[in-house]
Amino acid sequence: MSVAVAKRTSSGEPAPSTEHRVWGRLIDMLGSRGWILLVLFLVLLVAASIVPDVFAPHDHDTQNLRARLLGPGESSSEGLHLLGTDSLGRDLFSRMVVGTRLTLFIAVTATLIGAGIGVLFGLLGGYFGGRTDRLLMRLGEAQTAMPMFLVAILLLSLLGPSVGILLVVLPCLVWPIFARVVRAEALRLREETFIEASIATGCSTSTILGRHLLPNVAPRILVLCVVEIGHVMLSEAGLSFLGVGVQPPDTTWGLLISEGRPLLAVAWWLTILPGVLLGISVLVLNLLGRYWEARSGAAG
Repeated sequence: MSVAVAKRTSSGEPAPSTEHRVWGRLIDMLGSRGWILLVLFLVLLVAASIVPDVFAPHDHDTQNLRARLLGPGESSSEGLHLLGTDSLGRDLFSRMVVGTRLTLFIAVTATLIGAGIGVLFGLLGGYFGGRTDRLLMRLGEAQTAMPMFLVAILLLSLLGPSVGILLVVLPCLVWPIFARVVRAEALRLREETFIEASIATGCSTSTILGRHLLPNVAPRILVLCVVEIGHVMLSEAGLSFLGVGVQPPDTTWGLLISEGRPLLAVAWWLTILPGVLLGISVLVLNLLGRYWEARSGAAG
């Protein structure tokens, strides 16, 4: 039986994994101007979600069958359609802009809910240890072992697809990640002198958790939130693509990809362009999260 031995650097520290080396190279390649562009892209997404009418050149829901399936850059009586039109003649760029609001709302809200659950469980398990820690971590491990995406499809099929059900299902995909990371930090911090001093001076458990442990794990939580927002966006898009996520008349990028799938052979832009926007957004969030982690020393 072979035994895997972790590679170590000359200083004795574990060598970075391939994933960390790849992210490190991407971070180094971007430079200061690259990071400004990434932040600007994210600011534009947030702005488009808040005031979509400012960015959308056409009414996203206005139908014009005479302008159906126009390609990117073609024009109709309504004007230029930068990214083309769909099967009902609706401007694709405007629909993508309007879909940004619900896409980000679902991703951010579901991530914050999952983060709240995971941080609470992680702090309790890491600080108290013993049975509390074993119970909470076994719960997370049991859920992680389950094919949660398939479970999400089943629940949405039984309960009916809606934004509300998505906000119940999607946090279940991310809270175990927050719980594991926060627990590891809490286990390390509870042995520190300032925690022992707080216990010795009679501070309550809530004070120790809220005022001493939580601020010290906040950098890791923020990094995880940024990265997991992108992962939740992918999960929502996958569910909507399969028909169990967001339903018309609401619009998200995943729903646009799903609606364009039957016409992929004749109108590739209906599926490819929303997919490219989704992929770029997830990549930007991952890069910003990794960069923040590296600069703040959150990796420990």
